[in-house]
Amino acid sequence: MPIVGIASLVRNIILAAPFTWRFNRNNVSLIGPVVQGTQDYNQSITDFGFLEKATANDGTTSWELKDVKNSESLASSTTQARPQSISVLNDDGSSNFVFRLSAVPDQPYVINMVYQKAPVQFTQLTDLWAPIPDSFSDVYNNLCLGYFMDSCQDPRAPQYIARGIAGLLARATGLTETDKALFAAAYMNFNASQLVAQSKAQQGVQAQGSR
Repeated sequence: MPIVGIASLVRNIILAAPFTWRFNRNNVSLIGPVVQGTQDYNQSITDFGFLEKATANDGTTSWELKDVKNSESLASSTTQARPQSISVLNDDGSSNFVFRLSAVPDQPYVINMVYQKAPVQFTQLTDLWAPIPDSFSDVYNNLCLGYFMDSCQDPRAPQYIARGIAGLLARATGLTETDKALFAAAYMNFNASQLVAQSKAQQGVQAQGSR
């Protein structure tokens, strides 16, 4: 695989779920406010990756919607009440999305959505890694080397991939150990418990260095 394609693959891994990063976060309100009796809302968001959180405001109070669904849909309903859930119902592949609320709004609300931005693909060797910061250079350098070696059937590939994944998981402080083990198992043929242990060790080293 050309190195530009490998770099795009690595950036996709870093910026995709389950990871959420402050440097890749954005927010937008549903066009409106949303109105009484309407459950689905169309909106164009050019950099939308996946929905992270959402809040509703009735003009007096605000509350966080308890269920946020990116892949699982909410059922169609006629029950009207304060919204408690939101889902990404549809994506046409051209930055146009349909968001569904549940319950169906019983009055106008302002819905604010916090989302992670979609990764931008590399097109040439001079492209930058932004929005990923330079402090992640050990992550993307090791992963790129590892996947390039893997494409060449170099036996050292798992070693570099392990270093990159360990560095990535060490920074993902919001994930549980189970989430980290599942991610490790999904992206490489590597002992998950060993990888999580390596992640913990690296996280401890980083903590010592920040003192």
